[in-house]
Amino acid sequence: MVRLVIILVVAVVIGGGLMAYRAGKLPFLSGDGPIIIQNDPGSGAAKSGKSAMSGPALPVIAEHAVLTPDNTVVEAVGTGRSAMGVQLYPPVAGEVKDVLVRAGDQVKTGQVLLILDSAREKLARDLAAVQVRDTKQMLDRYEKARPKGAVSDSEVDSARAALAEARIRLDQAGVDLDDRTILAPFDGMMGIPAVEVGDRIDKTTMIATLDNVDSVLVDFEVSETRFRDVQPGQSLRVETWSLPGEKFEGVVDAIGSRVDPESRTFSVRARIPNPSGRLRSGMSFAVYIDIAGKSYPSVPEISVLWGDGGTYVWRIEGEKASRVPVRVVKRTNGRILLDGPVSQGDLIVVEGVQRLRPGRNVAATIRGDDQQGIAQRSESSDGGS
Repeated sequence: MVRLVIILVVAVVIGGGLMAYRAGKLPFLSGDGPIIIQNDPGSGAAKSGKSAMSGPALPVIAEHAVLTPDNTVVEAVGTGRSAMGVQLYPPVAGEVKDVLVRAGDQVKTGQVLLILDSAREKLARDLAAVQVRDTKQMLDRYEKARPKGAVSDSEVDSARAALAEARIRLDQAGVDLDDRTILAPFDGMMGIPAVEVGDRIDKTTMIATLDNVDSVLVDFEVSETRFRDVQPGQSLRVETWSLPGEKFEGVVDAIGSRVDPESRTFSVRARIPNPSGRLRSGMSFAVYIDIAGKSYPSVPEISVLWGDGGTYVWRIEGEKASRVPVRVVKRTNGRILLDGPVSQGDLIVVEGVQRLRPGRNVAATIRGDDQQGIAQRSESSDGGS
């Protein structure tokens, strides 16, 4: 009997539980708990997105994209020399009589630099002058006597030939005498004289160097890949380790006609104006040539973001912020050159990008403008208008 009562109680409890389940009245299985299973998936996200777009405008700082050329710089090392520079040698052998210049002297064309002993040459010139005078007097007498028949025509002709020969010997003696005096061939600066008074020198003895440093020529090599980029007259700049921190402007003066098959480079010569005379022949130079490239829009580095889909920026269009995919071309001076659907003047968000979402309303302070203002209005205020 007791067992039967227990069986009936259990049956009643199970039946009541089943009815409660069917009626949806158990709190741990209903939609009233913390896990919401009856809402449509994504509806919360949609509501959140709608709130973000219709809420107050997000303050950001923006800048206009600027079209910037992708310039490259060709760098090389070269050696300088004066535009006009020579080593002076005597045309004849002899003893140094006088040295009239010192190292560093500025000389003019035709100025006397050095004199060799010329006593013999002066005697030879004087003797040649006497011979010219004598042969001329003889010719004059023959020409006066010929009409009277005292002198034949052949004797007159011989006298004329003798006079011409004497004049040539006089000219030669004058040249020999001139060779004993060394003159400056052009304006320039003297190097250190290598001879002194009393030295006996010959044609192989270097007297001194002479350089015109009004401009300096710098010879250097450039890779053949830049053969079409470097042109005569193109501007460049150079630096020398002898004068640290100073830069000098110049131009490409000449380009070699061949590419070296071993080094795969070609020769370039630059001309650097040197009015102050601070640059000297033999100095080594670092050469920089700017090569103009294609222009790209540039933006500050902090405006470029990286995500799962690649690199992108936020652009303000109309009243919204939109995400624009781009490709980084180059970084330079705190800015990035971009390749993508960004144009000159596009308004790019620089600061405040962390909270941006596609379609979000923004209130932009445009950096770089003379006055501060709101570039975009919120959707709600637009709807009220």
